[in-house]
Amino acid sequence: MLRKLVSGLAWATILPFSLSLDSPRQFQLTVTWENRSPDGFSRNMILVNGQSPGPAIEINEGEEVWVTVLNQMPFPTTMHYHGIEMLNTPWSDGVPGVTQREIPPGGSFLYKWKATQYGAYWYHAHRHGQLDDGQYGPLTIHPKENTPTPFSLISQDRNTITAIENAVANAKPIQLTEWRHLPSDDIRKIEIAANMEVPCYDSLLINGKGKVDCWSANKTASLLSPEQKQLLAIIPGINSMTAKSCLPAVIDAKVIAAGFPTNISGIPPQIFDICTPTTGSQTVIEIKKGESESTARNGTTWVALNVIGAYSTITTTFSIDELPMWVYAVDGEYIIPQLVNAITITNGDRYSVLVQLNTVGDYTIRHASTLPVQLIAGQATLSYRDGREPVPKNQTSKPYINEGGTALAPTVVFYNQTMQKAFPPSPVADNADQTFILTMGNTDAAYKWALNGTSQPQTLDVDNPILFKPQPNLLNNLTITTRNNTWIDLIFVATHIPQPAHPIHKHSTKMWLIGSGHGVFKWPSVAAAKQEIPQSFNLVDPPKRDGFSTLDASRGPTWTAVRYHVTNPGAWFLHCHIQSHLLGGMSIVIQDGIDHWPTTPPEYLNYKG
Repeated sequence: MLRKLVSGLAWATILPFSLSLDSPRQFQLTVTWENRSPDGFSRNMILVNGQSPGPAIEINEGEEVWVTVLNQMPFPTTMHYHGIEMLNTPWSDGVPGVTQREIPPGGSFLYKWKATQYGAYWYHAHRHGQLDDGQYGPLTIHPKENTPTPFSLISQDRNTITAIENAVANAKPIQLTEWRHLPSDDIRKIEIAANMEVPCYDSLLINGKGKVDCWSANKTASLLSPEQKQLLAIIPGINSMTAKSCLPAVIDAKVIAAGFPTNISGIPPQIFDICTPTTGSQTVIEIKKGESESTARNGTTWVALNVIGAYSTITTTFSIDELPMWVYAVDGEYIIPQLVNAITITNGDRYSVLVQLNTVGDYTIRHASTLPVQLIAGQATLSYRDGREPVPKNQTSKPYINEGGTALAPTVVFYNQTMQKAFPPSPVADNADQTFILTMGNTDAAYKWALNGTSQPQTLDVDNPILFKPQPNLLNNLTITTRNNTWIDLIFVATHIPQPAHPIHKHSTKMWLIGSGHGVFKWPSVAAAKQEIPQSFNLVDPPKRDGFSTLDASRGPTWTAVRYHVTNPGAWFLHCHIQSHLLGGMSIVIQDGIDHWPTTPPEYLNYKG
């Protein structure tokens, strides 16, 4: 496989550097709090090196990486490198209270780690709701030479494979986010005052650009799903979504609050009921035929895209009009490719896709929310040009999905995670050494969430990270402890009804999704459950990822089982990646490999900012 060797700094910094591949690859990320208008509405937000998303970090597998984060904001922050295993460097994982102390205003922090993986990743804030305020950016690790690739399963023509390899070496990031016109701290205060979450957004962005669309009542009504129609019928006299195409707050209070008392008078009208359209802006990804080695001899051009779900809350359908996508990697690792028209994407997901371009023109990139709480969509443009061919006049590309995220024809093929197979195969152990059954749900308020019964933020000490003071015998609702080189089963059970699917992310270690089902998980282990319901498990070739969505529990209990191998001792965060759930406490810390606990270097142990 052709490898894109990157050297030096990805952008101008004040740090010294060397072009030697034996020297650390050094980057500087400066975070600031400034006024910008990504969707046409101005508000203060977080910029990374003056932009959001932040600049792309590109490195080669095997390199040492140094990232200096300079905090020029009026409040503390940290930076997490999502999906990076941080092998033997847990102090660079970026979680306050777990692996580091916060970076104070005016302070800096040097994250040192080794790129032991390849693939598509991203970096983002891991303090409060700062991800929602724009602190994120793409991260790509180019694989070592001779890394096995699955591209011969897409084409056996050597010239085409070479074009694909070159496209992959120059993959373009697409970061998908939702956006609000109020900062995350203000939203959190509103949720606490209302005693409920407020999952209604102003716009969807692609690579930091978008606009506010205010749909007519007729358009919104035409896009309603059967579930949304049922929800609107809960309260007599209410039969339509709000001006923002959201479920009315009074219905959210009944459904999302799950029986807890609420105070919807504490929610400003602009959250649910007021929509003011903007012209905004749109991301355009330009591809020029013949200007790169990704054009094959048959005249077709290949483009690779790293699609990153940098969402706070929602799940979407993603597609590109008229252009099927070969999904060739998921969460940074190669898979047996799937040819699809659409992909369901949620918080933290990364899908690497290849698109074959044959005809010049503009093709609309779409993502549309599939959660019942709101109908909202966003767009960008993939522009394919050839200087020798005229662009079709008044061209409008034909979509695979509508603005409700629903397929427009029965022939539209969605990515199938159940059929996801690692390339090359990545076997999972037949049995686990330990099993932890983790309950999910609200605690004493609708905005408070728990993973294993207790809301985490109440006890996490940002001044004394768990990495610095492990407790070998600790086993409680906030922390679980494992031994090195053992296999662990985590079984996530949703017994409090209703509750949504939760995108669960484990830091450091990828997990295998070995089973899931509806109903109560009544067994002490997977082994016991497998004897009664073997059809619910796959221990032969299950999907492997660093994040999985649990099954939706809107109508009854559900369970999801994952298995992982303890190979990287340290304190690692396990949490729901929905930001309001994380802020509400839906997280635990895993003390992995307590018998081989790493010694934290003095510069991290004694860090004060």
